Amino acid sequence: MLRETGSGRDFVKAAVLLGIGMVLASLVFGLFFLESRRPQQTITVTGTASKLYEADTVKWTLSLTERTGLDDLADGRRRLYQSLQQLLKFLEEKGIDSQEITVIPPSAYEYYGSSGHEGYRLEQQIYIISRDVDVIEDLALDVLPQLDIDLNVYRSQLEYFYSNLDELKKDMVGEATQNARERALEMLKGSDMTLGKLRTLRQGVFQITQPYSTEVSSMGIHDTSTKLKQISVTAHATFEIK
Repeated sequence: MLRETGSGRDFVKAAVLLGIGMVLASLVFGLFFLESRRPQQTITVTGTASKLYEADTVKWTLSLTERTGLDDLADGRRRLYQSLQQLLKFLEEKGIDSQEITVIPPSAYEYYGSSGHEGYRLEQQIYIISRDVDVIEDLALDVLPQLDIDLNVYRSQLEYFYSNLDELKKDMVGEATQNARERALEMLKGSDMTLGKLRTLRQGVFQITQPYSTEVSSMGIHDTSTKLKQISVTAHATFEIK
């Protein structure tokens, strides 16, 4: 009769333990596999955030113009230069810092009439970027019409900007995300489901418009025509629900 040695018993024990381990591993893997195949319940919501803010920087663009015939282009350039110097002197007298003024090189455009090429239209553009929004507005809206008697002001345009726009955008994205969570919680009220972790989050484009505007664009909007502005953004969020 054969007797089982100590090493043989150890081998049997190891084999049994290995078999049990493989069975348990298979069960665990199977449970994880089934769980991974189980469809996850989710809820997708769109959060919004909107607020009014006031610009703190203004850009004032001015264009002077002169028209000349075919033979007096040089004289037209001199007149345009004199108008520019008169305008710069006017701005200096009104307290505008010369560092805020940018002068663009003049341009000449051909113009045509019934007899063909009849002459040139000369244009001189400058722009002022300033934090003194009220001062520039006063000059553009009240004082400039008086100056226009002596100068050919072809264009006068005000554009408004906000120097801390990047930080404002970050705050708005956070508010829109929080609004998305609040909407999801509201939708689950009265049910036996609870809101789980955030699965996906996608930011919409910014819409910067005139106050209380309903205008939107898939590419986003950045309106610069008014000092008081409205900024809005959306956040598209998907949450797990349990």
